[in-house]
Amino acid sequence: MYTNPRARSARTRRHHGFTLIELLVVISIIAMLISILLPSLKTAREQARQTVCLAHISNLGSSLRVYESDDPQGWGIPVHPKQYDQEPNAPSFIGAYEWGGKSGMGSPGYVDGPAAGEFAWITSKYGTKAGFGPATRPLNAILFTGGFTDALVDGYDRFQGELDTKLDLDIFHCPADKGPPRGAHCRDWLDHSERSSYDHFGNSYAANVFMIAPGSGGEMESNSPYMRPTTRVPTPARTLYLEENIGRWAWACRREIDDCTWIGPGVDPGPTKALTGWHGKDWTFNRAFVDAHAETQRIYNEGTEDADGYATHYRNERVFPDDAEQNAQRCIIVRGNGWQKDTLPAPTVRTGLMHNGNGRPSYEGCVN
Repeated sequence: MYTNPRARSARTRRHHGFTLIELLVVISIIAMLISILLPSLKTAREQARQTVCLAHISNLGSSLRVYESDDPQGWGIPVHPKQYDQEPNAPSFIGAYEWGGKSGMGSPGYVDGPAAGEFAWITSKYGTKAGFGPATRPLNAILFTGGFTDALVDGYDRFQGELDTKLDLDIFHCPADKGPPRGAHCRDWLDHSERSSYDHFGNSYAANVFMIAPGSGGEMESNSPYMRPTTRVPTPARTLYLEENIGRWAWACRREIDDCTWIGPGVDPGPTKALTGWHGKDWTFNRAFVDAHAETQRIYNEGTEDADGYATHYRNERVFPDDAEQNAQRCIIVRGNGWQKDTLPAPTVRTGLMHNGNGRPSYEGCVN
């Protein structure tokens, strides 16, 4: 029997069409699948960022060993040329970030000018104008062919200085860098908490520049890989070389500190408190070690408990409870499960850097 093609086509279209109910069912299924997949996708993104970050810090650790092989003194952590350009008995020093990276936009401190706002980078104590632009950061010369040019002459080029803060030096940048942790002790970073560590300091990673000094002040001595040949680090596989900057500040946030009103309470690693790292896990951070391997470590409830005058502790136990001379030295032993900041039993190294007795010797004057 002959059938009109147009009629057959119309019936076919009606047969393959979707009713409103069918469309709603399909949409509901798609929405349900999205709700199931989104958490997995978020977790996958976090894991990807953590993997990239771990690769960055691992490569930096290996690069520092290359630097060490060319350094006349065999130092594995580069010492910035301005290390000794500090005021007499000043509590601040150079070292944790300036070994590599871009120009930081951190708090003002070295030159006159606006303290915040559009041109804050001009006065940054981690920036080009203060002498810490990318051309002066020692590891950059190894990692970047051709190097950089800093505008450090009297006719300072503001445009060039601003560009130095916008460099994309990927290896120094953790892709998950979200800025300071809640309860961190670094006041000037907290005051600009919208900035990532990469933007504030010019580096997402901090070198282990731990030092000690007499409680009354005086010359600082290195009890870490800083200003020490790596061949004189007794346990290189567990001695910290580099760490995510959030981890650098996190380990010291051990318990509530009543007098820290300007930063709020500290972070107590108990059942009611947590400190989430940049990769979404509590008390967990990427770290590189002196032997150039890197790993992700959880430091929950480990390290020193130093709120009471920063006395010497090891995993919450006093090491030298009756030794006044040892207790006058702050933070001699800093260790946890599978890691340590100190280089004991190797002797400390005199640095020629002075400390006035206020705050921890190893931090940039932003610890109470």
